[in-house]
Amino acid sequence: MNDSVRRRGRPARLSRDAILTVAQEIVESAGIDALTMRAVAERLSSSPMAIYRHVRDKDELLLLLLDRVAATLDRPDLPAEPRQRLVVLWRFLHDELAAHPWVVGVLASGDLAGRSILWLIEEILQAFLASGLDAERAGAAYRAVWQYTVGVLTIRTAMARTTSELDRPSYQAEMIAAADPVETPAVASFVGAWPHAWENYDFGLDALLDGLLPRS
Repeated sequence: MNDSVRRRGRPARLSRDAILTVAQEIVESAGIDALTMRAVAERLSSSPMAIYRHVRDKDELLLLLLDRVAATLDRPDLPAEPRQRLVVLWRFLHDELAAHPWVVGVLASGDLAGRSILWLIEEILQAFLASGLDAERAGAAYRAVWQYTVGVLTIRTAMARTTSELDRPSYQAEMIAAADPVETPAVASFVGAWPHAWENYDFGLDALLDGLLPRS
């Protein structure tokens, strides 16, 4: 066998970019629990030890993925008025996270975060400050809306996964449909129109901002 044939049979040389591409494919299709060094290595026809030469551990791999996704974001045009700016920023964050559900799971842990997204946090905090909140209240307001946003997206992702796996009607939907209009008239009034978290993000966001921002 000549050298050219032998070279064609060898696996391609590993690079950090190739590792990140495969890792992103895994988390986008199967979630962060499916991301392991072994899973990445198998897709690259390599070994886990070879992956560790490029990435320290899974946490570093996730950090690199967060920065990779954040670097692709197109910054939105922002209105001058602080409340309107907050609506645009939070809706932008919601929509981008909805496009990458695995990111929600990473960020919700409260540990890992990509530096490439600091500009968005800065814009949100500056908008809260410009609305009249002091630094402490601006931070508290940020956490309140962040927790609401993560909650909506977490519920949506979980329900979408559950619905896709069910081979029967949802027990929750059946419970609402069977609600007694005498015993639980308010619940029964929602039959056929039970509000879902992902359909009410703007309503909840407006309500939160109304309660958090100073009244003019």
